[in-house]
Amino acid sequence: MNTIVDLQNVTKSYRDKLVLDAVSLSIPTNQVTAIVGKNGSGKSTLLKLIGGLIKADSGEILFRNGEPVRFGYVPEVTPTYIPFTPIEYLTHMGTIRGLQNKWLQQRIHTLLEIFHMKDNGNNRIIHFSKGMKQKVTIMQAMLEETDLLIMDEPLSGLDLKAQTEMEELLISLKERNISVVLTCHETKLLQRVVDQIIVIDQCHIIQTENHQAQEESMNRLIFELTKTVSIDSIKQQNVIIKQEKEMGFHKKMIELNVSEEHTNKIVSEFLDRGASIKLLEPLHKKETEFLNQF
Repeated sequence: MNTIVDLQNVTKSYRDKLVLDAVSLSIPTNQVTAIVGKNGSGKSTLLKLIGGLIKADSGEILFRNGEPVRFGYVPEVTPTYIPFTPIEYLTHMGTIRGLQNKWLQQRIHTLLEIFHMKDNGNNRIIHFSKGMKQKVTIMQAMLEETDLLIMDEPLSGLDLKAQTEMEELLISLKERNISVVLTCHETKLLQRVVDQIIVIDQCHIIQTENHQAQEESMNRLIFELTKTVSIDSIKQQNVIIKQEKEMGFHKKMIELNVSEEHTNKIVSEFLDRGASIKLLEPLHKKETEFLNQF
């Protein structure tokens, strides 16, 4: 699996409060990843770490094999009063960033087309619905060419029509090879849009679901190995890391889901690294109500 961002054992605290504890995850390229959790679970902090807005206390954040990644960031709290039209506002924000005017106007035209806002380009934003204002905010984040769009609670407060439009927009961005990572509480619209759901609770990632992988026969594996042994190359393959936990005596435990087709290869690679296998069992396809608690 190609990834655009990888977090390895990332820890973050604010003052004396632990927010994220040894978190490891991968954000796939050209897919939509949703981070789901209760208020205060660390979702927004995780987004800011991915976007480089804050630094981790420990651990590593790796971007696409060392290649530059172009980010767009949409915070949860956005301006409520913007006395401009979308074209005026986006031109102003692009000029502040130092974008060349001719290129900027073409980019604004392209974004208005992508977001189905061409007919509203010269209307005052103050008269827009919340869904339309959200679109303008996302366009502002994408004024420069974007590889990874990061959105904090983009569905929050939107009515059903606006949520459906946002769903269609996410599909459109994915088709344009833009990776998306977002946080949310609402899960009803995620099934058709999201490729990966990461559940975070009490400073830890407690569940990862890959919707594409659900169509395959999968096996659950648990390995124990020495802390210092790297499995970075394995993480780049067809695996879903469920959890990675440090244990006593310089050991760590890795739980992952692997397609039946790739199970033998992954087991061999772990055993070659001196790991011991603690569990290998088939995953049964069944509906889960787990996410309904959020």
